[in-house]
Amino acid sequence: MTIFATDRLWDEAVVLEGDKQVLRVQSTRDALLCLKNHWPIEDGPAALIARSVCEQGLTSDDDPAFARRAFIEAAKEAGFRVNSWTAA
Repeated sequence: MTIFATDRLWDEAVVLEGDKQVLRVQSTRDALLCLKNHWPIEDGPAALIARSVCEQGLTSDDDPAFARRAFIEAAKEAGFRVNSWTAA
């Protein structure tokens, strides 16, 4: 199991609404934990990409916006309603 001691905050949080849950995600680490622990579709293409992008984002200098965009695409794939004040 990999433990990520660092985090990359996003400029804006993403709020996901599902049938039984509401998730507020505001960083790359939050997104990765959400994908690993609360995701209804583990092997969807967008979810797999988002996990990879988030993991890479925590170990590199990549812009956190890449992880945010990938996470939003995975959320749409999983059927969450995505609430954000700005576009992905």
